[in-house]
Amino acid sequence: MKNKFKNISVISTGSWVPSNLSDNHKHPKTYKIMVKNLTLDASIGIHSFEKKKKQKVSISLEIIVNDDISFTDHKIENFVSYEFIVNDIKKLISKGHIELLETLGEEIFAICFKDDRIFSIKLTLEKLDVFKETDSVGIEVFRTKDQQNSLTSFKNQNSFHQE
Repeated sequence: MKNKFKNISVISTGSWVPSNLSDNHKHPKTYKIMVKNLTLDASIGIHSFEKKKKQKVSISLEIIVNDDISFTDHKIENFVSYEFIVNDIKKLISKGHIELLETLGEEIFAICFKDDRIFSIKLTLEKLDVFKETDSVGIEVFRTKDQQNSLTSFKNQNSFHQE
């Protein structure tokens, strides 16, 4: 008969324990910061009519952050602030036209991952007024800090500087 339990070991007392019990230190405690449906008027799109008139865009974030709440002084500067993130996204949108939702997403990831306490982000971007038959169209992207660092490193290695 095959063993149904793949991730267990027997210790001398005869008790069954997970074989990865000592891995708990590798996965720090986290909490989630949420920004749901931040709706802004944005100049976004590849079509000429999209460059002339702003569209409603909804931005939602789920940000996984290092949980040091119990061990730090409870002042805003000791935490990842959704207020700062929302304000930075508003500034980004106000800078001017963006061609693609994917480009906007990359800029939002760059804003958020500036904070080293952020582990990962799930980002949902939706255009709300594209088709009358839909509530929205858009993209959803999940990115970890390691993935972001790899992408940034790759972009830096492959950029050409003209002098």
